[in-house]
Amino acid sequence: EIELLNTSSELIVDPVEQIIKRYNSAALANCYFRDTNHDSAVQFTYTAMHGVGYEFFKYIMKEFGFKDAIPVPEQVNPDPDFPTVKYPNPEEGKGALKLSMETADKFKSKVILANDPDADRLAVAERTDSGWRVFSGNEIGALLGWWCWTTWREKHQNVDLNDVYMLSSTVSSKILESIAKKEGFKFIETLTGFKWMGNETDTLLKANKNVLFAFEEAIGFMCGSQVIDKDGI
Repeated sequence: EIELLNTSSELIVDPVEQIIKRYNSAALANCYFRDTNHDSAVQFTYTAMHGVGYEFFKYIMKEFGFKDAIPVPEQVNPDPDFPTVKYPNPEEGKGALKLSMETADKFKSKVILANDPDADRLAVAERTDSGWRVFSGNEIGALLGWWCWTTWREKHQNVDLNDVYMLSSTVSSKILESIAKKEGFKFIETLTGFKWMGNETDTLLKANKNVLFAFEEAIGFMCGSQVIDKDGI
């Protein structure tokens, strides 16, 4: 057996716990209505899709005041073999969400929230009178974009909107551009991929601009600029 790393060295520090604490603290900047969340009767079902999202999701739901979501038990723990799905990507729609829908039906959940295994994408489905409706990435982006703008604007009435931005990629809906034209803030369209939106966000932040939201139709969303990348939590 070969010891590859001398973990007793004072030069070696594991930053994971510190990073998690900073991430959780930053995420709370997006919590505006904790009391309302606490009183909500909506029941959620959640799947981590055999990935790493559940502990983060559970913490954020609690801190935001929501009741505990019902996890899909077969998919709640990380498993690199992804034994219950052909493709472990909630972007695949109802095929990937089959167990989530069965769990939600069992517990009468109204909404399904699904992460991909590395928890940087988010899928949403809602129970309707005609069955489960899976939202597209453009639809979720429109809803989150509107929400980020509305909640931010209520608290920042006197900010120069020339310094406020939203972004989306060229393959995505133009809804943010339409909202920007109506409301007066700035919109930037980038090439496909969050690396472009992340780099543009970084440039804007260094210029003391405020980036409220960015998204791509492949169920990737960035609410706020605490994490300059897509984040499914």
